[in-house]
Amino acid sequence: MKNYSWMISSILAAMVVAGCGKEEKAQTEDKPEVKQEQKQKEKQSEPVEAEDEETTSDESATAEQEEKSEDEEATSDGVEEASLDISGSWVAKGKDDGVKSKWFFNNGELAVNEKYEYVYKVEKYKDRHGYTVVKIISDDNDMTALLLKGEGDSWEALTLEDDSFDQYFADGTVPDGQVIEFQRDGAAWDSIDEAVDLWELVHKNKANEVSKNIFWENYERDLWEVVEQGTSGDTMLLHFSNISGTGGSFTKFVSHGDRVEITEYNGNASYPQNPSIRYTVERADGKVVEMEDLTQ
Repeated sequence: MKNYSWMISSILAAMVVAGCGKEEKAQTEDKPEVKQEQKQKEKQSEPVEAEDEETTSDESATAEQEEKSEDEEATSDGVEEASLDISGSWVAKGKDDGVKSKWFFNNGELAVNEKYEYVYKVEKYKDRHGYTVVKIISDDNDMTALLLKGEGDSWEALTLEDDSFDQYFADGTVPDGQVIEFQRDGAAWDSIDEAVDLWELVHKNKANEVSKNIFWENYERDLWEVVEQGTSGDTMLLHFSNISGTGGSFTKFVSHGDRVEITEYNGNASYPQNPSIRYTVERADGKVVEMEDLTQ
C-alpha cells in the first residue's frame, strides 16, 4: 500500500482542483448579484430604440398641431372669398350727414355723380373682420378704399383715406368713421323695346353728334337682341347684327334714373375690353349731355 499512496494522493488532489473549478463556476452562475447586473444592462440597452420612436412620434404630432393651428389662424384672418356683387349703379347716403351721391361700378371703372375719375379693384378675399375690400385710385393717383359689408342690393361701407388708409393696410385697424349706406339704384329696364326706343331717339336727334354716324338704310330694328349674360338690374346689353349677316356690334345701356349711360363696342370682338364711345343722355328727349371718345 505504501507504494501506491503517492498515486492516490495525486488523484485526490486533481479531483479537488477540478471540483473547485466547477464549484466556482456554479457559484458564479447562481450568484444573484451577477444575474441582476446582467438583467439591468439588458434592460438599459432595450428602451433606447423605443424612446427614439416615441420622441419622433411626439415631434410629428407637435408639427401637425402647429400646422393645424396655422391653418385655423389663416381661416380667421381673411381667406373667405369675397362674393359681393358691386357692379352697376348705387345710391350712397351718409348715415350721419345724410349726403347722397351716385356711384357706378363698371368693369374696373368707377363714376361718382356721373364723372369717370376713378378705377377700382375688389380684393379676392375678405379681411379678418369680414369686410369686402375695394381699392380706389383717382385720376390724380390718390388712393382710397371702401370696407363693405352686406348682401344683395344693400350694403354699408366705411371709407379709408389718408392716415386711416395707411393704418388699415399696415395692421388692419378699422377706423371709427361715418358709415355710408349703399342701395342699388331702382331704375331698371322693362324690355328690350325700351332700350331700342331710346337708342333710336338719340340717333334721330340731329343736335347729337352721334346722329351723324348712322346710315338708316342699313338699319333694321329686329336685328337687335338681348345678351342675357351682360343684362341685369340697371344694365341691359344688346347685340346688333349687321344686315349682311356677318359681324355686328354691342351696345350697353345703364340706367341712372332720368339719365342713361350708353357705351358702344364696334365689332363682335371688341366687347367687353375695347369700347369705342360712351355718352350720357336724357331719357325724356334723348339729348346727349356728355360724350367721351374711348378710342383715343
